[in-house]
Order: sequence, then structure tokens, then C-alpha cells
Amino acid sequence: MPKKKSGQPPFEFTYVEELHSLPEQSLEYEVRLHGGFAVDKRSGRGQVYYGMPGCGIMRISPDLTQQDVIELPSELKPLNFHSTKIGEFDGKVRLFLPADGGMKIAIISLEGEVEFVLPKPEFVEYLSDSSPFHPTDTTLVDGELFVADGYGSNYVSIAELKSGKWTRKFGGKAGSPPEHGRFGTAHGMNLTPAGKELAIADRPHSRLELCGFDGRPLSSYALPAGSRPCGIDFAGIGGRFYAVVGSLDDPEEGRPAPIYILDGETYQVLSTIRAKEELGVELAVHLHNVVWHFHDGNTFLVCQAWNPGYYFVLQQVS
Repeated sequence: MPKKKSGQPPFEFTYVEELHSLPEQSLEYEVRLHGGFAVDKRSGRGQVYYGMPGCGIMRISPDLTQQDVIELPSELKPLNFHSTKIGEFDGKVRLFLPADGGMKIAIISLEGEVEFVLPKPEFVEYLSDSSPFHPTDTTLVDGELFVADGYGSNYVSIAELKSGKWTRKFGGKAGSPPEHGRFGTAHGMNLTPAGKELAIADRPHSRLELCGFDGRPLSSYALPAGSRPCGIDFAGIGGRFYAVVGSLDDPEEGRPAPIYILDGETYQVLSTIRAKEELGVELAVHLHNVVWHFHDGNTFLVCQAWNPGYYFVLQQVS
């Protein structure tokens, strides 16, 4: 029997159930997954990293067939890292881990050694107890770490990593109607393919806000109303750029959430993938993070469902 497919050509995908390759010691913690993936894109690498609260940092082999646990210090192990990003500064590659409940960002080596921790910013906007800091994502740009406070006060704060000091911020909570450059929930973000601006998923407003590194709103792109995008990841394929977006919900109330493939420049939806309805991934009701992954000529989507948490992989078939 042929495998089930979902999406529109050339972005049709199938579920690769055998790549649910978690080690035995991590299975009891999978239900808690509430984060995202970092792919090591350096030549000859290809490992994928993500946090699993209560267990540690998971490292997936480039062929996605094996995972191992990177142990964390006892004070970090229980925390939920709402995203995982990888990047290099000062000559070393590190993981950047925003702890939404811990009100901090841990910067660690690829083997789990803690380099340093960024605490709550000291900007005047954060001095009041009524201004929470619950970071949800990060992006590294030329030695500066941009931190989205999506579950807190919705600023994007910038820290100079060499000094470990916060330097500036932009954004803040959007009003009604929502202004450009402010956010209902600045949930996830990434560099655009040109590397000259940030694409920020404003989840409750079902839009992608593109901002300069100085915080200037540059453009805004609507996704299907009610889809509540959680983040965005870009990839170059065949000389063009594309993006993948995992959605928390579907525009149709009560329907399992889709994964969208977008044109990386116009942000037009090119393919809608329905992991639960059409591929039979039973726990894929809400999508929290989806990233591109390439190995041995194949294109994959590494995915994380939320509440309950579930790890799964899709492979492109057209």
C-alpha cells in the first residue's frame, strides 16, 4: 500500500514513523515538549538539537535515525527551553536556550557546558513586577543576541554577547488594531534569507512582521486568519528560497493545525500539509515548531506537536 501524502506538489510530504527515534530514557518526558529545533548547518555536521524539560538537550544524528541526551546542570534540567538556536561567536559554536518560565537565556556549549546566563533585561520597561520577562525565541546577528519576549512584555531585547550586557530593545505589546512593529505574542523569529532583517511570527494576529535590526517595521505578511503561526524557518531549494511555518491552530475552529510551506520572498502559501488528518500523526493537533532538514539528497520537516508534546518527521516525496 502506498504511503499517505499531504500537501500540494512540489511540496508533498509523507510521515516517516520509524524516525521517531527517541532513546528510552527520554520517552516519559516527550509529553512535555514545548520548544523548537536548531540544525547545525556547518559543512560535515547536520545534527539537530532541542530541549526536553526534565531530561536535557536532545541531539539527533544527521540521518535522523538516532538521538542521545546531553546532560544539563541540575538547576537547568527542569526548565522548559521554548526554542533552541545554534550559532557562533567569539570563535565557538554554542546553543542559545530561552527559558520562558525561568526568565533567563542559557548559553551553552554543544556538550552542555554552561558558558553564561542572560537574566531579565534591566531596561526601565522591565523594572516593574507587572512587566514580566518570559523569553520564547532568539536570533544571533553579528555577536548580538536578539531575544523575543513572547510570553512576557513582547519586547525584542538585544544583548551584546561579548560583554553579556543588554544594549537596547524594540517592539512591545500591540494595541487594537495591532500596530506594525508591535506584537500580540512575538512567539518565534528568524533571519530572512537575505540576512538583513528579522521575520517575527506574531501569533495571535496570524501575521509575520519583518523588522530591521533597529526595530523599524519594514513589512507585514498575513497568514490565513486564525492559523496562529508559531515560528518560521527558511531554506534555499533549487535556487529559490522557501519558508516553513508550524501553526498552533487551523482557520477552521476545531480542525487540526496545518503546516504551511511559503514562498520565501512573497510569503504566499504554496502548500498546506495536514499531519493529523491526512498523514495519521494522531498527536499533531497543534504544531509548535517545524524546521527544514536536508540529508543525503532528501528533504525533511522535523516537527514538534504541543500539548501533548510529540516529536515526528515528515519527508518530501514530490
